[in-house]
Amino acid sequence: METVQIVRVKFLWPGKMLEFTNPHDLPLKKADKVVVETYNGGSMVGSVAIEPRIRLKRKEDKDLSPVVRLATEQDIQLESVQDAFKSEVKRYFDTRVRSREITGVKMIDCEKADGGRRLILYVLSENKRFDPREFSQDLGHKFGMRMDLRPVGVRDAARLSGGIGKCGLSMCCSTWLPDFAQVSIRMAKDQGLSLEPDSISGQCGRLLCCLGYEHDNYLEMGKGLPKVGKTVVTPVGDARVVKLDVLKGVVSVRTPEGIYETFPAADVKRKFGPGGSVPQEPEEEDDSPAESPEN
Repeated sequence: METVQIVRVKFLWPGKMLEFTNPHDLPLKKADKVVVETYNGGSMVGSVAIEPRIRLKRKEDKDLSPVVRLATEQDIQLESVQDAFKSEVKRYFDTRVRSREITGVKMIDCEKADGGRRLILYVLSENKRFDPREFSQDLGHKFGMRMDLRPVGVRDAARLSGGIGKCGLSMCCSTWLPDFAQVSIRMAKDQGLSLEPDSISGQCGRLLCCLGYEHDNYLEMGKGLPKVGKTVVTPVGDARVVKLDVLKGVVSVRTPEGIYETFPAADVKRKFGPGGSVPQEPEEEDDSPAESPEN
């Protein structure tokens, strides 16, 4: 069987690891700076995220680009973007946006490629009037280099910007999360979380990615538990479920007299459905669409 040596390299964009071949058997270590060949025939400097490993060759490996060589100090300097230069580019970009009276367009970040001859700008745009080609020409004339404007979504913009999440730690998307998965409001409901937008939204304004981390566990542990709003039979009589603590396995209810009680799930029986004398109540449907990972 034919094998291939694969190395994973990380860049500023798209903020995740990409696979490259290592045809020259370079002795690469984690965090080594390398020059790789890009899809358009150019080059770019990235950091080794996972050291080379040998695996069986796959059909899609023919499309992988190679690691050309270890990056020299000159390579790194040529493709480094100084804060002062980045600020100058952003100021000029913002000026051109305002002069065209275009709203909803924002430059998020930039990086160099092709030995410093090309500047890649990552732009968040929610305006259909925005024409990247026109701006590329303006910026190219101003700074004397090729410009490559790439649109990004709000989640990708948050990944590039970085920051601190609601948990007090660095945001997952800007540190370790390789890809965005679909999340939905149903995940928050299943976990008994507050549905206030500020509580379940991240800095990007979309639903928190971490809603999906433990969702499968909540579904498994919640099997057999009554749903919030359902009528159940408790040691003190009929009551309506107001809250579930899936992890602790307890059910909070409100009696017809307005008294709130909490019982172990084993002490609460369904009044409707399996085990009850009355046909099961219809389940509530969740029409909330899953949030697209590109949003």
